[in-house]
Amino acid sequence: MNRDTISTVKPEYLGWLSPAESTLFVRDLLWAEARRLGPGTCRIDVPSEINATDGGIDAIVDANLSVLQNDIIEPGKNGYQIKSGSEFKPWQKSQIRKELFGAPRTPMTKENLGPSIRACLEGGGIYVLVCTGINLSKSQLRKAHSHIKECLDQCGYQNPIKVWSQDDLISFLQEFPFLELNLRGFREEHFQTHRIWSQHQDLQVPFIPGQSQNELIQKIQNDLQRDDYPVHVRVWGEPGIGKTRLVLEATRVENLSPFVIYCRSATQFESSVLMNEIRFNDNLFAIVVIDECDPDSRARIWHELQHYSPRIKLITIYNDYEEIPGDIAYHVTPPLEREQIRNIIIQEYKIPPDQADRWAELCDGSPRVAHVIGWNLVNHPEDVLKPPSTVNIWDRYIAAGDAPRSEKTEQRRLVLQYLALFKRFGYKGPVDDETQIIASMIEEANPQITWDRFQEIIYELKERRILQGEFTLYVTPKALHIKLWAQWWERRSQRFNFETFRQNLTPKLVEWFYEMFQYAAESDAALGIVDDLLGPNGPFQDDEYLKTRLGSRFFSALTEANPKSALRCLMRTIGTWDRDTLLQFTEGRRYVIWALEKIAIWRELFADAARLLLALGEAENEGYSNSASGVFSELFSPGPGRVAPTEATPAERLPILKEALESNSKERRSLGLKACNTALKSGYFSRMGNVKYQGLRRAPQLWEPKTYGELWGAYRQVWQLLCEQLANLPQDERKEAAEILLGHAGELGKIPNLSDMVVETVRTIVYKRYINQKQVIETISRILYHDDTYKDNGLSTETRQHFEELRNELVGSDFHSLMQRYVGMDLLEDRLDEHKDGIDRVQPHLERLAQQAIEDMSLLQEELSWLVTTEAKNGYKFGFELGKRDINFRLLPTLLDAQRDVDDNTSVYFLGGYFRVIFERNPVQWEEQLDALIEDTSLNVLIPELTHRSGLTDQAGLRLLNLAKGGIINANHFGVFVYGQAIKNLSNEVFTAWIEFLLNETDKSTVSIALNLCDHYYIREELEITLPIDITFRMLTHASLFKESNKDIFDTMTNYYWTEIGKAFLRLYPEKSLELAELMLKFFGIEGTIVGGFTPQTAPVLEEATRLDPEQAWKCICKYLEAPVETSEDWSRKFSIERWLRETDIPTTIEKDEGALTLIPHHKIWEWIDNDVENRAQYLAHNLVPKTALTASWSDSLARATLVRYGAQEDVRRALISNYLTGVSWGLMSSNYEVKKQNLLHIKNNENNENVKRWIDDFVDVLERDIEAAKVREEREL
Repeated sequence: MNRDTISTVKPEYLGWLSPAESTLFVRDLLWAEARRLGPGTCRIDVPSEINATDGGIDAIVDANLSVLQNDIIEPGKNGYQIKSGSEFKPWQKSQIRKELFGAPRTPMTKENLGPSIRACLEGGGIYVLVCTGINLSKSQLRKAHSHIKECLDQCGYQNPIKVWSQDDLISFLQEFPFLELNLRGFREEHFQTHRIWSQHQDLQVPFIPGQSQNELIQKIQNDLQRDDYPVHVRVWGEPGIGKTRLVLEATRVENLSPFVIYCRSATQFESSVLMNEIRFNDNLFAIVVIDECDPDSRARIWHELQHYSPRIKLITIYNDYEEIPGDIAYHVTPPLEREQIRNIIIQEYKIPPDQADRWAELCDGSPRVAHVIGWNLVNHPEDVLKPPSTVNIWDRYIAAGDAPRSEKTEQRRLVLQYLALFKRFGYKGPVDDETQIIASMIEEANPQITWDRFQEIIYELKERRILQGEFTLYVTPKALHIKLWAQWWERRSQRFNFETFRQNLTPKLVEWFYEMFQYAAESDAALGIVDDLLGPNGPFQDDEYLKTRLGSRFFSALTEANPKSALRCLMRTIGTWDRDTLLQFTEGRRYVIWALEKIAIWRELFADAARLLLALGEAENEGYSNSASGVFSELFSPGPGRVAPTEATPAERLPILKEALESNSKERRSLGLKACNTALKSGYFSRMGNVKYQGLRRAPQLWEPKTYGELWGAYRQVWQLLCEQLANLPQDERKEAAEILLGHAGELGKIPNLSDMVVETVRTIVYKRYINQKQVIETISRILYHDDTYKDNGLSTETRQHFEELRNELVGSDFHSLMQRYVGMDLLEDRLDEHKDGIDRVQPHLERLAQQAIEDMSLLQEELSWLVTTEAKNGYKFGFELGKRDINFRLLPTLLDAQRDVDDNTSVYFLGGYFRVIFERNPVQWEEQLDALIEDTSLNVLIPELTHRSGLTDQAGLRLLNLAKGGIINANHFGVFVYGQAIKNLSNEVFTAWIEFLLNETDKSTVSIALNLCDHYYIREELEITLPIDITFRMLTHASLFKESNKDIFDTMTNYYWTEIGKAFLRLYPEKSLELAELMLKFFGIEGTIVGGFTPQTAPVLEEATRLDPEQAWKCICKYLEAPVETSEDWSRKFSIERWLRETDIPTTIEKDEGALTLIPHHKIWEWIDNDVENRAQYLAHNLVPKTALTASWSDSLARATLVRYGAQEDVRRALISNYLTGVSWGLMSSNYEVKKQNLLHIKNNENNENVKRWIDDFVDVLERDIEAAKVREEREL
């Protein structure tokens, strides 16, 4: 009895095809045949719109063939008209006429032929009628052929004609078993076509590739397109990374998909009849895709099939990496980028972008895990790691092709569960003891898992990339890690003893064990353990463990698992501490504050968490913005939604604010005020950190107002609370509270529901004089200015009028009030208005007030007492306008008297403006008046500032000099002239006299002033005046600049001025370079001098001096290099000189990667070394040779020259290695070392000196050890 095989096709299979399915079937057949004929032989056109009106022809093939190779496609144009169903009867002429002309009675003319049929025939094409729904007898076939020929003859065409029915199609399929499978509709059997394979449920999710995935797809397609050698594509990747999906997408293109036969496993393929079909059917072309194909199976299958390739092309997929022969195209499936994973979660499952970031982190690039998490977020938010009903994704990771409950799988599962207890664990090298600790635990749990078996399992898991890392390993993806962690607790929590478990762990393992507890909410059993740990009998039963870094970090992790229990624990501990104890709480404080921030996010826990933060804030001992004070304040932010600090509504938070403001503690009231300021903020909100994500717990439902009214109500409550407290607060706190209210009046005044309340409060603050009236005017002016700037979102007309009225009322219209406003205040908003439209709105007021003062001097008399003080913020301009109108300067005596009478906060700002007019109008009178003031003991000390504000002449300069010499003013008074450009009015002679006087002083600040003045006068102003040699050298070498001091260290600008003057001086007078260099070297690096510190800012001057006379400079340098180190000054000097000669991270103009030693001729350096080679060669290599970049510049470097000359000495080679390993670097140290190593190896390839090559070999050995040590450190710290 005959049995159907996998390749058996019955006519009824074709008969069941719908019109659309028939067209797709013929399309796949044509593509398969075209692929068999070879690339570039056929161009196929099958319209994607199956039911489109096409004029008869459903498929066109243009074949570039010289001879007939098969009945399916003939040389030239082939036109196929496809008919499905058993109702079609082509042996009846009427039905043929209908297909060709559209209707049975349509005249048989060329014009009435279907357009696409006519186009095919006009091109000399073959007309093929394909009947998928019927099997024609020989008689029926002859009649159909005859009818078609008759119709076409009538139209004048003699083209070839073919008629295919089911038997013809079945015969064609014998060469394409993949199409037979597709036609048979195989879904559950071992083999599937690409179309059936693509319908697998786990492949229905959207495919969102990244760049690396697209590149790999292209590589696989390129491999499969090759026909000149055997093709075996091996695709490897860790579980869940998307290997199968990527191969599916790579073979989806039309010229590959018809050939695909997919098999779920190697075992199923090897035991199938398809193997024989492939080997013995020479006409069969196929791309065989075998999933879960282990290395042994892969080798056997390829051994059988490679002789039939490229006719048969093989793709094998597996999880484990292997070393493979060179004739196999090996591709590693890359993980998706974080952005692609994020897009899967957002686009497919509609998860908000801010939450998608959280979940993408758990996937570690696995699209399968991303889809599992996304599905659960929508359908099972209480368990985001729940495996799909179709396949247990977590078991697939663990089983790796073995039976899910086999002994090997269970052992692997147990090992992974124990490993998952720790965030990471040391595996080899100096940290392998951690692996041994864990292995002993596992062997105790299952004695069959010996150390050797444990090592085998670890190796397997590393090969499959479930364990990643080199020296320190971790489980990936993170979601699997958490799932395994939860499973361990579900199975083994009853036997868990906290103290016993951790006693044999390394400190780092303990830390990593603690960190995993943030995910305890994933296991009821683990939550029970957390409750015990946080309970009265847990490790936090006394205060001490919480006061340690390790204990507080553990507590922070436990908080994420169970914030309620964590809060109870804190209330038992820090909640009972007094203020002194809280002040002394430092170690562990950070983590407790972060824990409270996490707790406060939950609505029912907010109040008690906030109170604990308030207590910590009262005893504040940190200066960070996220200290207890800062975190407490931010709890009251009205930021909504994602930027909200808590689920609690503002109304639920308000009682805590009230408690703080009404406290007897000044510190608590201060925190309450700070929190009120935060609570009244509006507009833009931001929030740092991610405390809302705790383990895998549901994200909190952060407060978001349902209506604007709810938000406005929140502002109203805090505003009113603060207003109520104004009368009760101490004066300084009342002022602060009023300033807070004023500070938010502008923004909150824009809100219609609040504007009346805000305006009324501002009036109350004014009338009760809670703060200075000028401050209120300034605030209102700012509010109105910004309202003008942002009119579209500003104050209502009524509210603006209220503020304008209040401002005008405060400003007043009488002389005194206007003086207070326009002379007593210098508002930024006034200047901003002028900048905006070019109109100075203050100047007209000043001019009117000045005119009024001239016309009625009694008005001015009343104001003089404050005009001559710092209260007159705009006094200079007013004084200038007053002077312009006081034609004969009648007011001058009065003004001078007022200046004499002032006791506190004296200022000549007002008088300086008046004197400026005298200077401009009558310079002689100005000089006489200042001369007259010399004898005025009350005012003569003000002459320098009056001069600076009004004018500067040589006579005035000499006047100041005489005052200084007479002791009436001091040298520091000259410092005011570094501002502005008045100094350029002095002659060189008078300016030099100033500098001579300043240099006669011994104070460092005086010499700093001289340097500043000289920089402005000679260098910055570009007055074409040359630096004088003698006085400049005296200034640069002034004794005060080279006096050691631990207190009086020069500021950055003094160093800058000295450096700029020093460089300019040496350019003009190079003959002084050696003398200056000797002095600099004597004090180089000594603290408190102008050349002090390990990296002197003034070093470029020494560099320039060395460049000018390198040989003589080297003699000076050697003197200090050879000098014995007996004092700390000696050590500082020598260290700084060495650093300057060698390093590049001090200010220098030398080319990057070079030190100052490169300025010294090599022969002079060798002379010095050769006098004591045994000591100096090693010293040079270690301390002085600049670390030239290990690149092209190496060949001419001093470092190489040193090795060539002295590198035979081992101590020299070691010293230079040590030199190159010092310094500052960025990024991972292992990467930096690796770059050094690769550069060295590159240099060695072009090196011919044996000393240099030995040094490179030694250095590479050191670097390899350092790379390993750095990787160990980095894997454990990052």
